[in-house]
Amino acid sequence: MAKNKYYKIYRRSGNATFFGVLGGIFVVLGVLSFFFWARAAAYAFAAFGLLLAVLPQFVIWSRYGLEGDTLHYPKYGLPRRINVKDIGAAIICIYDEYRRGKGYQPATFALKDGTATIPALCLFTEVNEDELDLCDTRTASRITFRKAHIADMCLDFDFLKQLKASGFAGKVYISEFIYTMYEPAINRIFGNGEYEVYDRIPKKVKQFLK
Repeated sequence: MAKNKYYKIYRRSGNATFFGVLGGIFVVLGVLSFFFWARAAAYAFAAFGLLLAVLPQFVIWSRYGLEGDTLHYPKYGLPRRINVKDIGAAIICIYDEYRRGKGYQPATFALKDGTATIPALCLFTEVNEDELDLCDTRTASRITFRKAHIADMCLDFDFLKQLKASGFAGKVYISEFIYTMYEPAINRIFGNGEYEVYDRIPKKVKQFLK
């Protein structure tokens, strides 16, 4: 297995606590049902509570990494692997996550002079460059190229260095928003001409305006 592993999900502690507490509530309901209602309901509540508390943890704390030229990554909580030569394209965009009551929102972290947006790395067998304008976030990228989707994760730039050195030869596309924010780090990893920056304007519109 890969020596250096990176967490796939950014907001882990909050999600782990939420499912742990929610699962605990159902376990307590099961205990109360055992004494005050029906044993069948008690067992059902308790079993559901344990599953709710435990199973999401495998997804929340899942990690990815490289072993030579093989990428080890989780998908639906199950371990997968793929040779980097079979990855045709990488999209670096905004990492968004589901926030209860708000839907999918960009993940950010605090800086002294404001906030910064977490980048995501999305891997595909191939992408259609005409549809890159739709891929400003991780979720949008995954939906747009769902048939070619391999994996998506919270981007760690140390991993990106390893991917670059592993024999990965796919095309790299970077959203203009993320590129503006992380340009120095990106340029330290990739040389000129090794990536393409895209924006929210459709490619066909750009060609029409030329």
